[in-house]
Amino acid sequence: MNEHLTPPKPRVLVEAEPFIPYVKEEDFAPNLKPVVEPYKKRMGFLPNALKLYAYRPEIAETLWKLNSNVMRDPSSTLDQMLKRKLAAIACATNGCAYCTAHSCAMLKKPPNADFEGWGVSEDELQGLITGDYEPKDEFERACIDYVRAASQDAPNVPDEILQRLKQHLTPPQIVELACVVGFWKFYNTVHDSLHIPIESQLLQDTGYVDL
Repeated sequence: MNEHLTPPKPRVLVEAEPFIPYVKEEDFAPNLKPVVEPYKKRMGFLPNALKLYAYRPEIAETLWKLNSNVMRDPSSTLDQMLKRKLAAIACATNGCAYCTAHSCAMLKKPPNADFEGWGVSEDELQGLITGDYEPKDEFERACIDYVRAASQDAPNVPDEILQRLKQHLTPPQIVELACVVGFWKFYNTVHDSLHIPIESQLLQDTGYVDL
């Protein structure tokens, strides 16, 4: 072995450019500020996707409020951390690298930090994405199985899964769960089809899904 070989340089991940320019934050419509500020505080930065949605402020305002209503509204019937895990599963199942990177980064962040974080371990996160995760109970198992099945082929969710939902979840929880799947299918489709670049600080989290 040649001891004088130069070690390989670490891989540098560079954020790509969008195919249409972003809207500068200072140019956002005034009605978006009350919605975008909590979003930035939660994420710790302004996501690239929001800088494209800002071209259509009427749609953006509705979508960002819907995001909050589905994922973290005080009226929620499903645990917020569970919904975060389910979102990561849905995004990975849908093959959306952008949303999967966001979901995984948020799950990995430590709790009680300045930003939203859940302190999920690397092993647990890998298990959620690959399907090797062992649900903690039958409630969680039913939710995960439904999210995977509905994300893959919504019209053909097996009746066996639906029956387990009915056994372990209340009707409001079932509807909320379906809305989690539907919301992320919408987001994933928009973000994938526009080839939205993953932010430089999240590029390391693309390893959870095939690009």
